[in-house]
Amino acid sequence: MRVKAVTVGMLGTNCWITADEETGAAMIFDPADNAPRIFEIIQKNDFKPEMIALTHCHFDHFLAAKELKELCGGIPVIIPAKDKILAENPTYNLSSGMGGNPCTLEFDKTVDSGDILTCGSLKAKVIFTPGHTPGGVCYYFENEHVLIAGDTLFFMSVGRSDFPLSDGYTLNESIKEKLFTLPDDTQVFTGHGNPTSIGFEKMNNMYVY
Repeated sequence: MRVKAVTVGMLGTNCWITADEETGAAMIFDPADNAPRIFEIIQKNDFKPEMIALTHCHFDHFLAAKELKELCGGIPVIIPAKDKILAENPTYNLSSGMGGNPCTLEFDKTVDSGDILTCGSLKAKVIFTPGHTPGGVCYYFENEHVLIAGDTLFFMSVGRSDFPLSDGYTLNESIKEKLFTLPDDTQVFTGHGNPTSIGFEKMNNMYVY
């Protein structure tokens, strides 16, 4: 697996690109903003994007999705099924309060817990981790020991739970029951800030109780 990060947008969101080593077939996670910059990284690395997938539907994770979809030849935009209400509502996706310009997200497909996204030799399992949003998910590449965590789990922190439809207790349970049961050496690629690992967070994250 090849992994590239592009940090974009007003809130410094990490857009992660994972690609098959041999074919270059790629998944794009959370294209937050600046579609031309993300597309430039794709071209420079000779990636062949096949899908755009969101961990959740807050505006700071999807602002570039529509333009990037077009730049990449119309690849599908995939969102968590239980976050449709955020995609369709500027208040719930926070764009009306924080983004300046209220917006919604057009999407092609939804995923739910246990679904598998396949791209070349890569397989990403959808892990349902609600709390930060009602439908938030993480994408787990079991063979590569990689987790695309969005805003569920951060380096020595967790996602905020003071937004509309967020729930701190549910977020904590999602992390303990769904993520902290993964192998300790699982690399965690976060929605903001530095990457971490499951083992490190189990030992050091004071926000998970």
